[in-house]
Amino acid sequence: MRGRSRPGFTLIELLVVIAIIAILIGLLLPAVQKVRAAAARTQCINKLKQLAIASHSYHDIIGYLPPGVALPGPDGKYTCLFVELLPQIEQSAVYAQWDAVNPANNFGGAGTTAAAAISTFLCPTADVPSNPVTFGSQLFGACSYGGNAGTISFPPARATNDGVFTYATTTSRNQTRLLDITDGTSNTLLLGERVIGDGNLDSYLIAPIQPAPSPPLQPSSLFVMWAQVPGVNAGGGYLLAGSVSINTGFPTAYIPPPPKTPPVPPPPVPWSSININVWNRLSTYGSRHTGGANFALADGSVRFLPDSTPIPTLAALSTRAGGEVVSVE
Repeated sequence: MRGRSRPGFTLIELLVVIAIIAILIGLLLPAVQKVRAAAARTQCINKLKQLAIASHSYHDIIGYLPPGVALPGPDGKYTCLFVELLPQIEQSAVYAQWDAVNPANNFGGAGTTAAAAISTFLCPTADVPSNPVTFGSQLFGACSYGGNAGTISFPPARATNDGVFTYATTTSRNQTRLLDITDGTSNTLLLGERVIGDGNLDSYLIAPIQPAPSPPLQPSSLFVMWAQVPGVNAGGGYLLAGSVSINTGFPTAYIPPPPKTPPVPPPPVPWSSININVWNRLSTYGSRHTGGANFALADGSVRFLPDSTPIPTLAALSTRAGGEVVSVE
C-alpha cells in the first residue's frame, strides 16, 4: 500500500499567518478606537443640543434663561441651572421631588433626589467610577457639563456675572434674557463640557495651607453633581468661565518634604500662592475628547473648540455684552 501525505502547515507558514493577523489587528485597532471616539463625540454633541433646546424652551415659558445658582433667589427657592432644566428634558418626575424650600432634603443616600442618575447630563467619555457618584455617605448624580458664567465664575464673591448663567440672590433675579445677549447668540457660549476630577488639585488636601482658605478646599470629586450642595462652594464645578485655557488642569502637585528626626512640621503652603489656580481649575472648560471640548452656543448650535483656542477668544465668547468682535467657525 502506498502511503498518503496529509496536507498541513509548516511552522514557518503558521508563523507567517500569525504575523499577518497581528499586523491586521494593529491596523484595525486605531480605526476602531477612532470610530468609538467619533461616536462618543457625536453623543456628546446631541446631549449638549438637547440642553440648549431645553434652555430655549425654558426661556419661552418663563421669559428668562434659568439662574445659574439661587441660594435662594427672590422667590425664596433654592435651585440651579440643571434643576430648572429637568422638566424640559423629560425629567418632570425628578423635578417634582425637588425640595426648593428645604434643600438639605434633596441630598443623602440612595433614592434621594440629587442622587438621580440622568444620562443627558453626562458625556459618554466622562471619567466617573459610577453614576451616581459616592462621596462620603452621600450619592450625587454626575454631570459633565456646565453653564457659561462669563469671564470669572468662582467663588461667587469674585464672579464677574458677565456670562449667561449667574448667581441669583434674594434681592436680584439675575436671570438672562436672550435679548440681553447683545454680542449675538451665535457668538456667545451657553454651555460647555468640564473634566471631572484633578489629582494634582486633590494632592493639596493634605497640605498645611495657611491661612485656611475660604471657601474651604474640597476634593475635586465633590464638584461632579448636577444638583449643587448649598453653601460657600455653590457654583463650583458647573458654572464655568473663559479665564483659562480649555483642558487646563491644576499646574502642580503637593509633594510633602521628607520626614525629619525629631519630627518637624512641613512648611506651610501660602494660600495666596495657589488660590487663583484653585478657583480657576474649578471653573475650567474641558473634556476627555481628544484635542478640545464641545460647546453649545446661545443660538442652540454646537461647536467643537480646540485646546489651542486663545484665552482672549474664549473670554470674548464667554461675555454676553462685551462688545468684542469674535466668531466661532
